[in-house]
Amino acid sequence: MKKALLIALIPVLGACFKKEIPVEKPTSGAITAQIELGGDYANQIYYDLETNSIIRQNNREIWDLAFEAGDNGFHILLNESRIMSAALSNETDIAALTSDAGLSYHWDFHTGNLDSTAIGDWQSSGKVYVIDLGTSLTGSNLGKKKLKVLSVSNTEYQIEFADLNSTSIQTFTIPKSTTAGFTYFSMTGSGSLKDIEPDKGTWDLIFTAYCHVFDEHTPYSVVGVLSNRFGVKVQEVSIPFADLKYADIVESDFEERVNVIGYDWKTYDFDNGTYVVNSNRTFIVKTVLGRYYKMRFVDYYDENGIKGAPKFELQELIP
Repeated sequence: MKKALLIALIPVLGACFKKEIPVEKPTSGAITAQIELGGDYANQIYYDLETNSIIRQNNREIWDLAFEAGDNGFHILLNESRIMSAALSNETDIAALTSDAGLSYHWDFHTGNLDSTAIGDWQSSGKVYVIDLGTSLTGSNLGKKKLKVLSVSNTEYQIEFADLNSTSIQTFTIPKSTTAGFTYFSMTGSGSLKDIEPDKGTWDLIFTAYCHVFDEHTPYSVVGVLSNRFGVKVQEVSIPFADLKYADIVESDFEERVNVIGYDWKTYDFDNGTYVVNSNRTFIVKTVLGRYYKMRFVDYYDENGIKGAPKFELQELIP
């Protein structure tokens, strides 16, 4: 049932050519940058505002789980770019669980709150989870795995996993990253670590497809911008981009949720089959280094008319 719902909700987003929509000239003193996710939104791109540069990028299909680093870290994230979900079983023996019949699936919540993840507090349950691997770039079902997290320490996790209907169990030790916020892992085959997220002090925003959950039970694939949960804060303001000054910053208005910028700075025009950007929406980003930048989007297509290429204006706010 869940899969049928997803297919109905996720629109067919093939490459299309936009109408000739004039793009405003850059505001004086601002720079214009463009990030290309690809027509199928295959790329996840980590971006640093201070240097106006891409720090790292990866194909979003190559990882499944992200394990929180830090001495006290224990949270586990799903790859939400694939609309992955997780269901908690009543089974403690991973080999004994071979079906997800009757289980209820959940998704990581799009705000990025680590207390609102699909896996949740696995330490208190001691149970096995079924992991729905979501969909590929072409929309095919990637299947299901089962997972049991055995332990976590200051330096590593111990896990067991397997195909849902298998009794051949894989074990893996996942070291906690000493520089990034999470360690990334693929459950393909016997499992492998993936070098995904850069040093958490070197980037501010990630451009990516991700899962927005409406009404707490309706997942929808969206494309947008999420912020670095380790130090970056964002606020949206009603002041026009050109008029916004450092003196207009209200420190108490900054939010820590990762999706303040999100995806809805653009809307889909069904009549014309194109995305339309609302360039009147202005954001202030307080970077991981504590500097302030104003930002607005002006386009969503590259020079060839291919979607998935957010173009934006950026300017540092200086006292």
